[in-house]
Amino acid sequence: MHARGLRAVAALAAAAALLVAALGVAGCGGVSVSGASSTIGNQLTIYSSLPLQGPSGPNSQQIVDGEKLALSEAGGRIGPFKISYLSMDDSNTTTGEWTPDVTATNAKTAAEDTTTIVYLGDYNSGASAVSLPLINASGILQVSPSSPYVGLTSSLDAGQDEPERFYPSGKRTFGRLQPGDPAQAEAQVKLLQGLGVKRLYVLDDEGAFEVPLAELVAGDAAKAGIAVVKHDSLDMIHTNATTSFQSEVAKVAESDAQAVFFAGGTGPGTVALWKQLHSADPKLLLLGSSDMVNSEFTSEIGSEVAGSTYLTTPILPTSLYPPPAVQVLARYRRRFGAEGGAYALYGYEAMSVALLAIRNAGERGNDRQAVVDQFFAIRNRDSVIGHYSIEPDGETTLSRYGVDTVKDGQATFYKVLNVR
Repeated sequence: MHARGLRAVAALAAAAALLVAALGVAGCGGVSVSGASSTIGNQLTIYSSLPLQGPSGPNSQQIVDGEKLALSEAGGRIGPFKISYLSMDDSNTTTGEWTPDVTATNAKTAAEDTTTIVYLGDYNSGASAVSLPLINASGILQVSPSSPYVGLTSSLDAGQDEPERFYPSGKRTFGRLQPGDPAQAEAQVKLLQGLGVKRLYVLDDEGAFEVPLAELVAGDAAKAGIAVVKHDSLDMIHTNATTSFQSEVAKVAESDAQAVFFAGGTGPGTVALWKQLHSADPKLLLLGSSDMVNSEFTSEIGSEVAGSTYLTTPILPTSLYPPPAVQVLARYRRRFGAEGGAYALYGYEAMSVALLAIRNAGERGNDRQAVVDQFFAIRNRDSVIGHYSIEPDGETTLSRYGVDTVKDGQATFYKVLNVR
């Protein structure tokens, strides 16, 4: 295995350590597969865990408010079952970023609550990797509005023993509403084809949840006839705005690549990398993943670099969602006194599909396994985020991905791509 592959394995091993720590917390609290109770009482609780502070805070708050709206419109109950809702914050009060210890505590709280019927979360793939084993061990349905990491549902380019290690019960209990990494990789390739790219340079930041995405993009690009001239990894942890990427930039220039795809975070080091790549070759197209669609990145790269930047995202303008979305957002505006967007729609649908699973379970709506089964039985559902089914591995069949460019320091919708 070459050096980049070894670094990727090391990164994935670090993620595994987070899971071990989380399961250790569970063990101390008595949460285990054998202790999981399937049938509970008529008082049910739906938990939500999202980063409510920091850069993701405003989007997460829209998701929470969308969830509240859907439950309120259901009257807070399904048949004989009264449903309570508890929103938890998985972010650190100092940094505003999600943290493994807080996430594990949230999941442990939900897993130990004998009234819990559904867990909505988490938003970040790393957070779901921590919470999922704990929630799964108690047989609870987990629905994430995002968490695109491929290893949560599939072994395709995933880490060792994935996705099995996320499911200690041996049964699938997790599904996501946004298309996962395989769909994003397809979107990147369609974007490359639309831009006329024939030679691609792939980079990742060695992150456990970014390396597999980079692998998927490289693989799909090669299958589409796009030459992947190199796939390299950069240790971005200790980089900042003054870090020099001279060596890597030189390799990109020597490769005659027409575009670079980068899978990684959006700290000052990434901004520096973006600027240096553009400075070396102003014609070079710079493509990034959905993690880069945030103001921390887009406001710092500058207008010249912005003109070469394309970012894929599952978040679309509200005008591209089905007609019922307009009505939901109008009700959202009346209730919360603020404009809602796609994040509010995803929150609304996360709660709605959870309630649907309970409703379809009938008199067994308080049976955790029955609710899980009904969620995985969803087919051809018309919703505010589109028409979709839930596949056996927990993937959604939603097939649209957006592309944003950057204008005036903000991510701006460019086009929509159908990826399946």
